[in-house]
Amino acid sequence: MSISNMKMLKHFLFLSTVTAVCCLLPVARCYSAVADESKIFTPYFNMSLSEGVYVPSKGDFFSGGGIDTQVGLLAKTAPKHSFLGLYGLRYAGPGFQPQDSRQFQERSLAHSFNLEYRRELADSFKFRPGVAYTREFKRTGAGELWENGLYNMNSFGGQLAVDYAFDWKGEGILTAQYLMRHMGFPNYTDLLREFQNAGTASELSGGLQDQILGQASLKFRWNSFFGGFSQSWQHYVNEKVIERTGVYGKKAQKDTTTVLDAGVRKKLWIFETAPSIAYSIHRSNQNFLRFAYFGDIAPVLVMGNYDYNELDLNVPADLLITKKWAVSGGIDIVKRTYTSRPPRDSENNYVRGQKQSNLLTTLSCGFRKRLNDVAAVRLTYAVVVAKSNNHFEKYLPYNYSGQHFGISYQLSY
Repeated sequence: MSISNMKMLKHFLFLSTVTAVCCLLPVARCYSAVADESKIFTPYFNMSLSEGVYVPSKGDFFSGGGIDTQVGLLAKTAPKHSFLGLYGLRYAGPGFQPQDSRQFQERSLAHSFNLEYRRELADSFKFRPGVAYTREFKRTGAGELWENGLYNMNSFGGQLAVDYAFDWKGEGILTAQYLMRHMGFPNYTDLLREFQNAGTASELSGGLQDQILGQASLKFRWNSFFGGFSQSWQHYVNEKVIERTGVYGKKAQKDTTTVLDAGVRKKLWIFETAPSIAYSIHRSNQNFLRFAYFGDIAPVLVMGNYDYNELDLNVPADLLITKKWAVSGGIDIVKRTYTSRPPRDSENNYVRGQKQSNLLTTLSCGFRKRLNDVAAVRLTYAVVVAKSNNHFEKYLPYNYSGQHFGISYQLSY
């Protein structure tokens, strides 16, 4: 184990010890309290269930669903001290996907655990350290077992956030946060590299995508406006960079992602809307060696293959008919442009002089009914149109259209 990894392990163990003590403090408070417990403990529950039918322009129709649930408890152990424990369960079934992401039939299942200590330093400041653990499973085929997924991931780390409450003729919160995660991929490996280096395959199997993820962000909420800036970086532990000679060198892969986003939640007469826009810049020092076929002796090297800029514009809206019924609709546009990667034709040949560009547009409409103050049901019809100047679609779809009919149920309190 390297020195940096040993330091990180010690840091994680320290945070774990602190949060374990934090878990016991609310319990002690519970036994010593004689006042109304509702003033000490505040439960949190948010659940969203969805199921739908997808009809693509190419291939057979299929069904898919999703579950996104968070269960938590906020324990106030003293006037300025509190602890938040949160468990999350998320399942994402088959569905339409953006280009260059994943196949329609891919499934993912994730369990997450978060423990956060909250300390009010003054009337305007709140200090929030915490730890988090996530275990995610992915399946790309119907017969694949969850535990054997190539992209299964375990993540553990901590974060520190500071909230500053301000008032410019309206309630506002400014949040600065830094987080760090160690992300392990125990099943991931490079099959081609193992084939070419059979003698050292045992050293390469599993963990090839292991990485240290760090992120610094600054977010704000003021009146109905929200937005922020974040900078993320990924330092790969085992993955090396492909050099101009076409072989793996000694330099480790490093990726960075910068995101700037803004939006507003507004209710105008009988309209509710929450338009938002986000711009992302992704950069990587990794290159790509394209083999046109197995055993290709003259593969093509693409420098900066993974660098891209992406714009995401989302405009949802609800037209309130009654207190319970609303007509919903919206549009979501995602445009990704690669800075160096050329597109491919249908024969897997690069089209020189161009840069790959993807566009995904989703138009949706439907109905929403509020069952009560905490629950609502939605019926949705959506049309998806995906376009790209990349026409090699043997493994992933790039140019397709489709229709989605779905129903969802949301419960939150």
